[in-house]
Amino acid sequence: MYHWIQNHTRLEYITELEPFDFSSLRAPESIHRMEPQEQPVEMTALAQYFIAASVWLSEDMYTSIPLRNEEAVKRVLEEVSPHYAEARQYAIPGRGDEMVLRKLKPASRDLFLATTTCVMPPMKDLYRHHDTSGWRNGVKRAVVNYPVNSKALVPYEAEGIRELQELLRKLYLEPPGDDLGWVPLGWKFEDSLKDSLMLRFLAGFAPHLTLAVDAGTLEVISIHLSQEEFSRPVLLRSGWPKPPRRNGDYLYLDLGRKLVYVVDLSKQDKLETWADLHEEARVYLMRPYGDFAQFDHLSAEPKPAGVGLFFDTHTIGRMLETINLELESF
Repeated sequence: MYHWIQNHTRLEYITELEPFDFSSLRAPESIHRMEPQEQPVEMTALAQYFIAASVWLSEDMYTSIPLRNEEAVKRVLEEVSPHYAEARQYAIPGRGDEMVLRKLKPASRDLFLATTTCVMPPMKDLYRHHDTSGWRNGVKRAVVNYPVNSKALVPYEAEGIRELQELLRKLYLEPPGDDLGWVPLGWKFEDSLKDSLMLRFLAGFAPHLTLAVDAGTLEVISIHLSQEEFSRPVLLRSGWPKPPRRNGDYLYLDLGRKLVYVVDLSKQDKLETWADLHEEARVYLMRPYGDFAQFDHLSAEPKPAGVGLFFDTHTIGRMLETINLELESF
């Protein structure tokens, strides 16, 4: 393995997955639409960092920025948000506030293309081409995560770069901190990647970097930045979903994370597709310290209206098979 990739991965053994939090999917408590600001006359490195994707990849790109560190937020309000026609502030329960920017102004696009700041070389390296069609192909990939040994990378040096790195650290990684991800274009997992300007730039402010790589094509799918060292979770057998069980006419399917699909077999016909599931079938959330063996949907919290859950085809197929088998003996 390359010398700039760590020769180990931390394993985190988990006895039970965290209970699902429906509140995390609910709408923000408040949305504040910020007043349009005058067209800026200059393009700073901070602005160029955030604007690059809107210019090169899609003018409809949304840019989301956490609003935690007062100094960094002040710089964003002065240097970044005025370049956008739409700026909204969201108050999100449990996560604090964040700003979402959209619709880059035409004059700002021209200003971006006419300006070269210290961050332009790394951003060009991040997007080595501008074809994003691969993001939407829906192909399932086998992914391998490679933690980067940042100390083995040559620091990226340029006038003003350390100030920018410190601002980004305060925005994203200052405690409590958020994990941050980038999706590069045109990156292959090979030894020459150690010279990547973007990777060297990110290593200058992120404590830990991890590359997610397609095991078949060696395409680098994403770059993960975090305050904590990357760890691979290993769910112990005790935390696996339990076998389905019956409670009278009701079939309970353990989905994990304290979620249970409840199907009334007395109202359910044989299933050909998931669309054939009776409209009264519901997902419920067990109590925090509840046990599937003692679960009763009459005393559980139903999934709120307007909250959607997505299942992969394997999970759907397994549930269809289980329900049909139970119907045969019902």
